[in-house]
Amino acid sequence: MTAPTIIITVLLFIVEIIVPRRWVLLPYILAACFVPADQRIVISGLDFTPLRVLVLAGVIRIIVMGCNRVGFKWRSFDKLLLWWSLVGAGVYVMQWQDAGSFIYKAGVLFDCLGLFWIFRCHIRSLEDMVPVIKVFAVCAVISAVFIVIERVTHRNLFDLLGKVDTGIERGRYRCRGAFPHAIMMGLFWATLVPLQWAGWKIERNVLYIAGVVASIICVFLSSSSTPLLSLVGIGMMWMLYKYRSKGKAMVIGVCVVIFCLSLVMNNPVWHLMARVNVFSGSTGWHRFHLFDSFLKHTGEWFLLGTRSTTHWGLGLHDITNQYVWEGIKGGLMTLVLFIILLYQSVAIPGRISLRHPVTAMRWLAWGICVTVLGHIIAFWGVSYFGQINMLLYLIFAMVSCLFQESKRLQSVRHQQFDFEGNTVG
Repeated sequence: MTAPTIIITVLLFIVEIIVPRRWVLLPYILAACFVPADQRIVISGLDFTPLRVLVLAGVIRIIVMGCNRVGFKWRSFDKLLLWWSLVGAGVYVMQWQDAGSFIYKAGVLFDCLGLFWIFRCHIRSLEDMVPVIKVFAVCAVISAVFIVIERVTHRNLFDLLGKVDTGIERGRYRCRGAFPHAIMMGLFWATLVPLQWAGWKIERNVLYIAGVVASIICVFLSSSSTPLLSLVGIGMMWMLYKYRSKGKAMVIGVCVVIFCLSLVMNNPVWHLMARVNVFSGSTGWHRFHLFDSFLKHTGEWFLLGTRSTTHWGLGLHDITNQYVWEGIKGGLMTLVLFIILLYQSVAIPGRISLRHPVTAMRWLAWGICVTVLGHIIAFWGVSYFGQINMLLYLIFAMVSCLFQESKRLQSVRHQQFDFEGNTVG
């Protein structure tokens, strides 16, 4: 870890310990947006990235305060995420059966469950979410400035904090900022667009519009197809706000279209991935070939995953699909739990956006719903690594908060019905 990064990490650690609860997530956002993911301190074979150090600080803060004071209660959505994490880790360790795999998965679990626990403890209402979105909007504006400078000068200023390369790849100059890859940078900001737009709907603060514009600039300067296609999908789904009550009908319609395509196409439906290339030099065919091989080798990975996919075909060691990644690393059980988790992450905010009596909460819930749908689209073109995982766990924590809110609304309705003497249900 470079000296400037060590100083920044220590400062963020101190801020995490002493900052008021309203701003307790600020260090995590700053670290994700502006500290390169490759930086780490290795102690006795254990890697400590800046985000992992902050997780340690957050856990210490919660333990000192006491779990009861932070208001954390296990809900069914939390347990679903816990099972997905534990099953994936357990299958991976059984697959490799060595100390290295256990240490690696222990670190992954510490990051995943630690971040989720910290976010859940401090995101309990609309009032907790809005400041987080506002900080992201500010960071988007600042990041866009750095990304534009990177594009104009062909120099990544985050080199001062760590190893982040920028250059020509497949004939395109792809900016990445502090992120490990241009795709990760583009997706990070693309999936934050609906949250910032929801912030605008709630507060009408021009800062959110600036954040949206800045995020779109970052997406385009990533020069990557997956972030741009995810952004287009996000924009299309956001415009369905007035028709969100027809969600089930739209899903059925999509399934019918896919079924009809499977009848008339010579190739399988997922061959369409090979034809989706926004920029020249994109690897749509590789993504199709990977998923097609994944299905053809189901017997190899469905129980305990597989150690390698290199023998599946040329270049298939590069797992550019999150669903494939879940399957080959954690087997069928992990993949099924992951899909259920994503389904609940869409369904819960979707229901809140329809039923909540407060307009601000309906807009926020729809923003979270569209954000999750954006990640679901992105998962077809990449497997996540680096800082974007922090954002994913933050979104899951927001969904869990909405799940708790849905239970509260149900309780209020039942109490009201009982008081009026009407039949419950």
